[in-house]
Amino acid sequence: MKDKYNDAEWQSVRKTFAGEKHKLSQMTFQEKVDYILTYYKLHILAIILAVTFLIWGVHHAMTYVSYEFYGMVINSDNVDRSREEDIREYLKMGKHQGVNLSAEIYTDENTNMSAYGNRLDIYVMAGQLDFAFTDEEGVKYLQDLEAIPADYKPVDIAGSPIQDYFGLDDNVHYLVLTGFSGNAQYMKDFQQMLDEIQAGKIK
Repeated sequence: MKDKYNDAEWQSVRKTFAGEKHKLSQMTFQEKVDYILTYYKLHILAIILAVTFLIWGVHHAMTYVSYEFYGMVINSDNVDRSREEDIREYLKMGKHQGVNLSAEIYTDENTNMSAYGNRLDIYVMAGQLDFAFTDEEGVKYLQDLEAIPADYKPVDIAGSPIQDYFGLDDNVHYLVLTGFSGNAQYMKDFQQMLDEIQAGKIK
């Protein structure tokens, strides 16, 4: 190939960009393909692998979290979001399993509307509600939505360690447990966690 392409540089460890560009400019398309595959196929393969691993790494880091337990704060935007990780650890979840604790979910439809409808309604219909912290209006809304039975007795946590632990507003003093995600063990462990918070064992 060195004779065909007048390539005197093939014996050299270092090739110049200008020299390679000049040689390629004198070749036909097929000759260019042959030349590049002969001298640069390992370089091309290395670049393809590097780009593939980079894309995979970014995608993996950004998206590979499977949310398996859901809580929300209704009619308030105050909550300590770091408690998501505390719950995840207490429930002994795996590396890529997660807890989603949403706030700024309101019963007022004008405040809470998204492109697909009322966000609270959507989360409930999707089963993304295992527990909620809310006010009296939120309790009534969940009952009207039949997310909880009309005779359900929410837990009043006003002034309790639970309210303080999650960083809730004073008016958000009702705890509602639903377990919509269907994992009975998570619900059992979470209730145990709440008991320990109430007892002062977890701070």
